[in-house]
Amino acid sequence: MPQQRIWRKRAVKLVLSTAAGTAMIVGGLPHVAYGAALSGTIAITTPTTGKLAAATAKQVLTLTVTGQTLSEALVTSVDLGPDCLAVPTYIVTSPTTIAVKTPTAGCAATTVAAGDNIVINFAGGNTLTKTGGLFFITPPAIAATASKPVITENSALLNTADQVQRVLAAGGQTVRVKAASTYAFDPRTAQGLAVTFGGKAVTDLKVYDDSGSAPVLVAATATSAPAAGNFMTFKTGVGMSSNDASLTITQGGVSKTFAAADTGASVVAVPTVTSLSVTSGRAKGATSTVLTTSTLSDKTLADWQGGSATWGVNFCNKAATVTAINSTGTGITVTTPDVSDDANGLGTGVFAGSCPVTIVDQTVSGSPVVGPVTPGGYFNFLNE
Repeated sequence: MPQQRIWRKRAVKLVLSTAAGTAMIVGGLPHVAYGAALSGTIAITTPTTGKLAAATAKQVLTLTVTGQTLSEALVTSVDLGPDCLAVPTYIVTSPTTIAVKTPTAGCAATTVAAGDNIVINFAGGNTLTKTGGLFFITPPAIAATASKPVITENSALLNTADQVQRVLAAGGQTVRVKAASTYAFDPRTAQGLAVTFGGKAVTDLKVYDDSGSAPVLVAATATSAPAAGNFMTFKTGVGMSSNDASLTITQGGVSKTFAAADTGASVVAVPTVTSLSVTSGRAKGATSTVLTTSTLSDKTLADWQGGSATWGVNFCNKAATVTAINSTGTGITVTTPDVSDDANGLGTGVFAGSCPVTIVDQTVSGSPVVGPVTPGGYFNFLNE
């Protein structure tokens, strides 16, 4: 059975090795030689950019060495910049390669332009050094969960308690993400800002400076980063899974993934209306029509009726009365509401027009999610 390599901390030991010149025998007794700077080179194999997230544990750096031979017996530790000295968690994967894992608290952000030095420490005090090229970058940070860091953009002006964090799996929805007070989302081209949400790449990514009296859009050509504690918006990708509400932000060459527990957000699949058996009726309401829908997860009629309903049907933003659901869960019979002269209907002073028909997920109290609007999901109200 092949030997299984594991990450482990090394024990301090004395190694006699003529190959590394780590010790001499004098008068029959071991005598440790003075440490020397060995010849050879170290190249960063992965990540190829040499960039790792600062203050983050278990970041793996793979190094390739020329001019020296590596072994578990000869290597004692690795220095990753001035903050992470004598890192003991490494694996020598071949005579020329070694993988190093950042410690529990990670390593401090790099402060020198050329990058931090890498030093492989050998038994006997010998060292092999790479000057510069290693960069620990402050990773993306979002606001605290209690501040609702991920919300739908159309709820952004509401009180924090009322902001909506349930996002449609169908995609195409505008979402806002709030940065931590110590971090700034930076749209400048060199920063390479990119986002995935629910496992899908987002589009129409925009960054705003929120330090003034009103948010200001920050251009990719800006000469400086916006103030910390800003926010960004984007449109969600199509076809997200309701099982994945993770958010991954990449900036400055490093990425960080936030779980649903970090963001408080969730992805929900709300059924869509594909057609109506009757497509027009009186604006004052009381027209019966059957909606053909994608398969409903809840076919219990009682869950669609009354003040405690967990599902509903809207015409514009007015609730219809659900009177029946077919056995297959693909048809809902409703009675249209009065939408005339109503701000939530056709509009104040408006007595005729067209309304989108949508299914509403009300399973979370105070956080309704309106399903997508489809071309076949419109009803024409007549002034009769």
